[in-house]
Amino acid sequence: MSISTSVRIILLILTSYAMGFVVAIPIGATQLEIARRSLNGFLSSALMIVVGSVISDIMYGVIALFGIAPFLQEPTVMAVFWLLNAIILIVLAIWTIRQSKSPIRHHSRSGNRLGKHNVAFLTGFSLAITNPLMVVWWIFGVRLLMDLRLMVKHTTSQTVLFLVVGGLGIGSYLSLLAFIVFKAKRFFSELTIKKITLAFGVVLLGLATYFVLRSAEVLMN
Repeated sequence: MSISTSVRIILLILTSYAMGFVVAIPIGATQLEIARRSLNGFLSSALMIVVGSVISDIMYGVIALFGIAPFLQEPTVMAVFWLLNAIILIVLAIWTIRQSKSPIRHHSRSGNRLGKHNVAFLTGFSLAITNPLMVVWWIFGVRLLMDLRLMVKHTTSQTVLFLVVGGLGIGSYLSLLAFIVFKAKRFFSELTIKKITLAFGVVLLGLATYFVLRSAEVLMN
């Protein structure tokens, strides 16, 4: 049974949005950084992390569906990106652990850095740009939509629609995370926030270690 063009477009939009929303749920460095800034009261800065991350993800989508995706899927290239990601995560981890050691109410210098929108944007963009696996997700998304017959042909207009709506889905979940954590922070004491911040730093170090090992495994073979 065939469906009309208008219904297909609506289903394409809803499915693309849902796919973007879901792909953003797994906890990673970007989500941790958004939560950390929101927990410390810097909601607008957390949202700039979201903006930087979404722009980077959509850029990978453009590369995947219109450009040089095969190059970015080469094991050596991905290993280099993993190593860069590890470096960024180590820097963030050290910064986060240092932040957890100082009182929040006397947190002027650290707070100023957390609140800088340009730094937040670059952080979000950098964390996302070192994840070339997004290329694979965008390609998978198009294939799924075509299997569902929501994207009949791989046309430019439909691909752009998928990229934009999928990006909105990613941004929606990350923004929702920022708002939830920001609202929830009132229920935590200063000591609890410091402990959670320290935990964020430790997890970031763990992620960095993972990416270093993955990178070394590929580069040494």
